[in-house]
Amino acid sequence: MKLAHRLLLQSLAIVAVMVISVVLIIDNQLHNNITERTTHDLAGEARLLALQWKPGVNADSLADNAGAATGHRITLIDGAGHVVGDSDFDGAALLRLENHSSRPEVASALASGMGSSKRMSPSTGEEQLYVAIKSSQGVVRLSVTTKAIARVFAGARQGVIVAGVMSFLLATILAALFARAVSKPITDLRDIARSIAAGGPATQSVSSAPGEIRELADAINWLARELQAKLNALEAEQTRLKRLENVRRDFVANVSHELRTPLTVVSGFAETLKDPDIPTERRTEFAQTILSNAQRMQRIVDELLDLTRIESGNWQPRQQPVDVGEVAREVFARASSAAQAKRVCLTTRIAQGATIVWADRTALEQILFNLVENAIRHTTDGSVSVEASDGDGATTLKVVDAGGGIAEEHLPRIFERFYRVEPGRSRDTGGTGLGLSIVKHLAEAHGGTVCATSVVGQGTSIIVRLPNKGPAQPVTTSLQRE
Repeated sequence: MKLAHRLLLQSLAIVAVMVISVVLIIDNQLHNNITERTTHDLAGEARLLALQWKPGVNADSLADNAGAATGHRITLIDGAGHVVGDSDFDGAALLRLENHSSRPEVASALASGMGSSKRMSPSTGEEQLYVAIKSSQGVVRLSVTTKAIARVFAGARQGVIVAGVMSFLLATILAALFARAVSKPITDLRDIARSIAAGGPATQSVSSAPGEIRELADAINWLARELQAKLNALEAEQTRLKRLENVRRDFVANVSHELRTPLTVVSGFAETLKDPDIPTERRTEFAQTILSNAQRMQRIVDELLDLTRIESGNWQPRQQPVDVGEVAREVFARASSAAQAKRVCLTTRIAQGATIVWADRTALEQILFNLVENAIRHTTDGSVSVEASDGDGATTLKVVDAGGGIAEEHLPRIFERFYRVEPGRSRDTGGTGLGLSIVKHLAEAHGGTVCATSVVGQGTSIIVRLPNKGPAQPVTTSLQRE
């Protein structure tokens, strides 16, 4: 299938989903709005009628005249629930009507002044929308069949559907023009590349190409003409591309390796659960194992997406004055259960001049949470502290643990994705190998730096320096120091 056709089909699929979604949303909202508007109108008519129902006025005549004028069923009910007037019933039929005090809309009107309900009418045999208003003489109730509301809704829905179809047709035309405009220069560029690969000249021009594609075509022409003179540069480029390919291959291998284990566990335990003879308590245990491994895979995917968003430049920090102590307490609250399970004490040490840091609050919380979580993971029966100090135009944040420490030869690489000092142990404790890499990228996005110091057997300190880019504003949050 040609590129233009693929682009057109994909664009139409997206547009179709969007149009259908919008039509369904509007359809639902329209139905609610029509019902609410009808209820509001009936309530207004009932209030006007309540003003006319005064002592000495014949209630049944008033109901008959009002029903003829409005086209709605009018029911006048005294305070004891007896129907004293109804536009649809007269004489003996009116006397045979049941006491209406138990009707939901009547009871609600007597209690709060207004009530409404939608139900099947026992007297008419049709579903009705009832609206009742309390008056000085009792309750004025108006009703309309839901069929009438449905007819109004059907007319409005037809207009929405027609608008949706017209929007889709217009989008189809625009998508076709877009697909052609995008695919034509790309196919021209493909033909140029094939010509060069076959040893021929790159004489064909790219028609109607935007600036970037035309620049690429010019670069390919230039490369073909200067191939011999630029052989050394080409070899260097090939070396660079090979290195990038190695990075990509390592990345794919790492992701595959990280996902393979939980996938295997999920598959194995799911297969085991098919056995009907497994005891209930074992089924619960297996289900919990499946859930925890699925959550681990979800976390790996989420953190990869975070890294991709940061590295691509699509995310920029929204820096503002942030209370370090407040963020630390929120992080400790999230990590408290894991800390208690490993008997880890969480503390903060915030210097007087470092209570405020100029940073993106969400990013700062993620930095501290990743560091605290990582510290707890490698600490047992010890302490993890968040420290902050100020100097040289920057705020220094430090997360210190009392774990086993990291050998010096590993320190330069711990901020690489999926790098693990002890691969098996880190994976068993729930680490993804991405947390420190995310911290590094978030710090650099703020114009800051991150580094680590460690002593084997004594613990590790991760140090993040964030420059002060704006005046710190006072906050009302109190700061507790431990």
